[in-house]
Amino acid sequence: MAQPTLTPLPPAEAIAALQRRGQRFDPTFSWQDAWQAEHAAMFTVAKSAGFDILKDIHGALVDALAQGRTFQDFAQDLRPVLEAKGWWGRKEVVDPTSGEIQERTLGSTRRLRTIFETNMRVSYASGHWEQFERNKRARPVLRYVSLLVGKDRRKAHLDRHNLCLPVDDPYWDVWGPQNGFGCQCTLQSLSLRDVERLRPQLKFTPPPETSRTFVNHRTGQITRVPDGIDPGWAYNPGKAGWRASVVAQKLSDAPPVLSASAIAAPEWPARRLADEFEPWLDRASRRQPVDQSPWSVGAVSRPVLDALDRNGVRLGSGAIAVDAATAPEILSPAVSSTPEVARLVRRLPETIGTAKAVLWDETAAELAYVFDVPGEDRARQLVVRVALGSRWAPNTVSATRLRPNLVRSAQLIETAALAGSALFVLLSGGF
Repeated sequence: MAQPTLTPLPPAEAIAALQRRGQRFDPTFSWQDAWQAEHAAMFTVAKSAGFDILKDIHGALVDALAQGRTFQDFAQDLRPVLEAKGWWGRKEVVDPTSGEIQERTLGSTRRLRTIFETNMRVSYASGHWEQFERNKRARPVLRYVSLLVGKDRRKAHLDRHNLCLPVDDPYWDVWGPQNGFGCQCTLQSLSLRDVERLRPQLKFTPPPETSRTFVNHRTGQITRVPDGIDPGWAYNPGKAGWRASVVAQKLSDAPPVLSASAIAAPEWPARRLADEFEPWLDRASRRQPVDQSPWSVGAVSRPVLDALDRNGVRLGSGAIAVDAATAPEILSPAVSSTPEVARLVRRLPETIGTAKAVLWDETAAELAYVFDVPGEDRARQLVVRVALGSRWAPNTVSATRLRPNLVRSAQLIETAALAGSALFVLLSGGF
């Protein structure tokens, strides 16, 4: 009997991570123009400013990752496209920041290899981190693995070989591979049984940390960079690419119509965003330090934008966010005492798109998102009030300042009182 032919499945998580970065193309002149975790939310190539090439390179990378193509295949197909657009060899280019004309190497086989290998490794790291998070109950420990042969023999990386720490340890926020151009280190998830079996060769205390000063000559920013990590790589590319909140934060900078389109797209990571928002809200509600504020939970939908427009209101930003300072009021004791309501609030990025109605309070310049509450027999509704963050005025073309619209409160309100209130104008849905 003939043996079946087995075809490896494409790395779905890595492909998804690369596709997410392709939702935003940012032409840059220098690798220092986009710094560290910014790369997780965009796709960029240095010296790409002024050339329409990012979509071509990104598409070729996605195809190579999905089809398991080699670098030679990638370069052979892409080079003629780049040459036709003038992005090849040494050329005079204009630095958009200084206006200076410089002669620089644009496309080359060496640059394509760097682009290919770096993006492949970062995409795989993002895919791996998604698996780490999904399986961390069963495999709660990460092991740093340094390639002990070949070119990547950086001492700091070798010193961390076999270092084991929990998945959630903040050490990985800095020392999560890739730790520089050409770095071939990786992380491996372990179960507690694996740790016991491998214990003689593992280590559980990081080596002493030293650092150096780095000046970003493009921005003037001065930072301390850990020794052993290339400037611009002192972050966790896999975790940053996996985190939905990195993508969501970009909603504040997008025109309202584009942010509405983003949250309506099938690939919008509402569930993952809610998974990240829950612990953030819990920490903020206890007034503990959080890594970012405000925290984007979504955006105003296109039907609501259109209804606001008919009422003479144009938003400067469509983003909806939660500020850490108001988190205790949002996750108030009254809300938290009801498990069903607490879950709706804690998972606001996932539930905000399920509102049964959206109302407009012109007097307070607030939106009111109305949700059914399980077990309440529709006698009471959860109402999440969102204050407009951008300045607005009737019949204006756009807002004069771009600030996200902030969630102000969450409370249970009698349905009859809500439906009979003269304060609100129904923008979408109904009771």
